[in-house]
Amino acid sequence: MTAPAEIAQADGERGEGMVAALLLLAGALLPLLFLLSLFARVEQARLIASQAAWASVRAAVLAPSAQAAQSDAVAELAAAQAETAASLGLRLAGSFARGGLLSAEVSAEIPIGELPFLGGLGTVRLEASARAPVGAYRSFPGGS
Repeated sequence: MTAPAEIAQADGERGEGMVAALLLLAGALLPLLFLLSLFARVEQARLIASQAAWASVRAAVLAPSAQAAQSDAVAELAAAQAETAASLGLRLAGSFARGGLLSAEVSAEIPIGELPFLGGLGTVRLEASARAPVGAYRSFPGGS
């Protein structure tokens, strides 16, 4: 037969395994939740960069001049920048002439995260590009 002191001790330890399991589970789930939110931010930045590259090159192709093409592409990038916390950059290249091909390369940098007293953990850099042809039979103001 068990003594009353042993029964009281066993009752006091009840649920201890459950608490330990919850602590271990929380220790494993918190980093996974951090990674899940990081992957979501990376995917959003990738989509924003792709969309910004496409919109920028389209605006540049439809512009009336080479100078307007650059400014229109930058305006499209600014519109995309307003929708995200990622830092966006644009490089427009190619030939702005009949039958030419313009390409836009957009880079996006997003912070990985921050820790108290340690600061930022770094950034992830993503790049997207898009190309569009300038119309072969397009007329430009000024006869060029």
